[in-house]
Amino acid sequence: MNFYKEKLIKTVKNPFKVLNFITKIILCKIKSIYYSWKIDEGGGKIIFKDPYIKFSIKKHKSSVLHIKGNLKIVDFMNGNNSILISMDHNSKFEINGDFNIGPGVKFDLYKDAVLIIGGKDKESESGITADSLVMVFRKIEIGKDFLCAWNTFITDSDWHQIEGQNHHADVSIGDHVWIANNNNILKGSKIGNNSIIASNSKIVNKSFPDDVLIGGLTPKIFKRDLKWCRDILPQAENN
Repeated sequence: MNFYKEKLIKTVKNPFKVLNFITKIILCKIKSIYYSWKIDEGGGKIIFKDPYIKFSIKKHKSSVLHIKGNLKIVDFMNGNNSILISMDHNSKFEINGDFNIGPGVKFDLYKDAVLIIGGKDKESESGITADSLVMVFRKIEIGKDFLCAWNTFITDSDWHQIEGQNHHADVSIGDHVWIANNNNILKGSKIGNNSIIASNSKIVNKSFPDDVLIGGLTPKIFKRDLKWCRDILPQAENN
């Protein structure tokens, strides 16, 4: 059944709830149309699931926002931190499928920077839950079916200069990667397909293969030949 119809049936007995629900639908439509105009390429849309989520796009006229699919602005645990997409001169932000972002998620692209996200493919959803920051100096590429929990920091630069050390190295995160909460994925990180990054890990200038569980402040592989999916399977609920 359609999402809005289900909500309407639950509230139809209370006229004030019905009025509030209809108002939210209208506001979501208005905000979705307004922000979708800021998309430069891809033919996609920005879709609001809650009209009261604080959201803004700050982009230079030379930057390119490419969205193919729906960029969904969603609520998570009633969070109220602002969502921000900030794009400097000649930067490009490309999303190639449906993707969700929740409260407090921020994307900051430096001049000439490129951020590519694959979006949803085989999983039921793909996105970043809440309160996370992606800062791009030159290039970060994230594959399809990306799942990222809260309080995660992803960047390809130190953002300050240390003598004798290159502050930047591209970051690559493969398809079907799950990053748990409170993680740092820093410059030079390369994460293979179908992998999981355990909570409270820090990865910098390291490469990892496909199908592994990675964790630790000095990260190492804890499990190989890993298989996982976003949705809990019925048989697992009974275990």
